[in-house]
Amino acid sequence: MQRNATAAQALAAPAPPTPLQDSQQDSQRDSQERLRSMFDLHHHVVWRTLRRFGLDPEAAADVGQQAYLVAVERIDDIWPGSERAFLIGTALRLARKHRHRAGRLQLEATVDERLHAPGKAESRAIALELLDRVLSQLDPSLVEAFVLFDIEGLSTREVARALDLPEGTVASRVRRAREAFRAATRRLDRISQREEGGR
Repeated sequence: MQRNATAAQALAAPAPPTPLQDSQQDSQRDSQERLRSMFDLHHHVVWRTLRRFGLDPEAAADVGQQAYLVAVERIDDIWPGSERAFLIGTALRLARKHRHRAGRLQLEATVDERLHAPGKAESRAIALELLDRVLSQLDPSLVEAFVLFDIEGLSTREVARALDLPEGTVASRVRRAREAFRAATRRLDRISQREEGGR
């Protein structure tokens, strides 16, 4: 009788985890930790990139969140070391797809408008506004490469991975973007000098 009761208790007790279940649980924990690390390390650069790409702050946050949801679904497909490129590339593709809803920054149509001399407290905001204004005049495909390489500091390989382009194409776009950027900033400088001279 006691033997039957012991057998019944053994059947009712939960089975100990198998090696496969342990392995799956470890893999889930690793994935969660990796996703947490990806967010902590890269959410600022993803948001800044989307802002430079032309999204307003709220839209940049929304699209960045969508990029992380894609990462959750595809975490096993993301090569170690390519997390930043994956997130930025995904975010830019989402931004292109939903651009009509997200909208561009409300920048002036031309860089020829009057420039006001900033005070010290305004200097950073004005600098960012001028950067956005110049970038808004460039071809979006050039902006992507320029922002990722020159502003955010990604390597050519990371930019190529993020934009799904050959490295040679990335180098060419960065070079053309730099030329266009320098031309636009020289134009702004001339306008500023004219404004200063007229006071």
